[in-house]
This record gives sequence, C-alpha cells and structure tokens, in this order.
Amino acid sequence: MRYVVKKSSIILAVVLICIGTIVVPFCNADENENTKKLWEANNINNVFNDVKRNFRNYEINQGTEYWALLIAVGVYYNHHDQDRPSMLDAVDNLYSTLVSSENWYPDHIKMIKAEDATVFNIIKGFLWLDRMDDADDISLVYITTHGFPLRNENGVGIDLPPYDEADGCDEALVTYYGFEYHIAIIWDDLLNFLLSMLDSHGICVVIDSCFSGGFNDNIFIEHHENQHHYRYNTSSVFTQEFIKDLEGNGRVVLMSSQEDEPSWGSYFSDYLTSGFEGWGDVFGNLDGVVSAEEAFYFAKPWVELLTSGAQHPTILDLYTGELPVTYPTSS
Repeated sequence: MRYVVKKSSIILAVVLICIGTIVVPFCNADENENTKKLWEANNINNVFNDVKRNFRNYEINQGTEYWALLIAVGVYYNHHDQDRPSMLDAVDNLYSTLVSSENWYPDHIKMIKAEDATVFNIIKGFLWLDRMDDADDISLVYITTHGFPLRNENGVGIDLPPYDEADGCDEALVTYYGFEYHIAIIWDDLLNFLLSMLDSHGICVVIDSCFSGGFNDNIFIEHHENQHHYRYNTSSVFTQEFIKDLEGNGRVVLMSSQEDEPSWGSYFSDYLTSGFEGWGDVFGNLDGVVSAEEAFYFAKPWVELLTSGAQHPTILDLYTGELPVTYPTSS
C-alpha cells in the first residue's frame, strides 16, 4: 500500500484553480461584487493550501510510510480499583498528535484500548502491523498499562522461555483480563518476538508502565555525541550476540522507568507527546522534525522533576542517527 500523490494529480489541481478563477465570475454574475470576490479569494486560497499539502505529502511519502500500533489498557476486568483513566487520555492525545503531523495518516494507525486490549487483540494488532509495514518504513509501538516482575504466589521469580533473565524473573504487562487471569499478560520475551516480526528499518517502542525498564533487560544506554555507551546493571549482563540482534532491528525503546521503580500517573506519556507536538525539536536541533530521541530527552527531566526523582525514564537507542517520528512545523 502506497499513499503517493502523483505529479499529474497536482498539475490537475493547479489547472482546476485556473479554470475556477475564470468560471466563477460567470456563475455568480448576480451576486454582490464584494461577496463574490471574498468567496473567490477564500476558495482559491483553500485549494492552494491543499496543493501545498499534497506537495508536502508527496515529498514525505514517496519512499517511507509511518505505521503505529497504540495500546492502552486503563480498565481491568473485575478489578476496577486498578483502573487508570489517564492511560486512555494519554493514548488519545498521542493519536491526535500523530495525525496532526503530515507524515501520519489515520488508516496507518491502529488503536487498541480499554476492554478491547486483550492478549488476543494485541497479538492481532502486531500481525496487522507486520502485514502493513515494509523495509523502508518506520513503525511506532506504544503500550501503557500496569507492569510488574513476574513471580508466583510464593514470590519466586518466573523466567519463561527462552530463560534469559539472570535474576530468574521476567517482566510482564497486564492486559484487560490480566488481574483476573494471570495468564492474560504480555511478557518481555513475547514482546521482543512480536517486534522481531516487523520489517520497518526504524522502530520506536514506547512502554509506559511500572517497572518498564525491565523491558530493556537491564541494559541502559547513555546517548552522548552520537555514540552509544553501554552501562550494565549488576543484576544482568546482555550477551554480545543479543546486542547485535537488537542493533539489526534498528529500535529506539523509550521506557517510563527503570526496572526497580514504579511509574507515576501518565507523566511520561504526557511529556513524550508534548515532545512529539514540537517541544522536542525546540529543545533539540530545530530541524523541523521531532525524533524519538528528542522527544525522550525533552520528557525525561520533566518526569524526574514532577516525581521528585522517584522515576527515571530510560532509553535503548540502537538506531543509526535519529529516528524521525513527527513533522510538527510542516504546513
């Protein structure tokens, strides 16, 4: 599927403008002259704006398409004490921000929220994304829900296959039925598998949940002078082969907290969305594009400030250069 505006269509639009300027006066000969001129000016201006927008869309989409899977649980079956309406507001705000950027189309975004956010539907969402994206595309995966270290009723850690956790404990995300049925979860290895199916050369993953830092398997990346500096948590060490696999995927993973701390409210999502609205670029390189990295580094200090240092967003950046997400200044 390609949404490319053909040059012939643009030329046709310009021709219609010219025809309109000739035909309109004859069709409205009996109207008040001032009203007629005002209508003509507004009409022509609107068409020119459409043509300008089409040129921009042609420029953006001739090679790369942008796809998004947005998941927000927020409500939980039989456990309404765990409901977090702010999650549903956060995903709606992110959606609105994306579609306001000219490189995003509504039919390129699938949103799964509230009672629809079951394991089955989430996996279906990833299958849709895998079916849509190509190697020259960019994908965004956003998930907000409760998260926790996976343990049994005796508090013993559970490491599901492929048994890769040094502390013997996977990290899990709760789906709609997750508090009622403990099997209704998305754990880190399953998420990594679903992401590995995607063809996109750039993938931005956003996880806003408690303990979400565990989804980078304890590897914290510091971004400095366009180089990646690896700093390992003492509880686990990533193998070089696994690092090589992640590098090949071109992922930028943005997480609301480190592995051993909770996430408060939806601060991370809210300020990340503000970053994508344009603030990330204002405090970044001012090139008219907000990258995943720019949005993260805009959100991070605000989250730490508002939580008095109790929450520290983390980033895993294995994309060459910066991963573009929105074009907020284009019009």
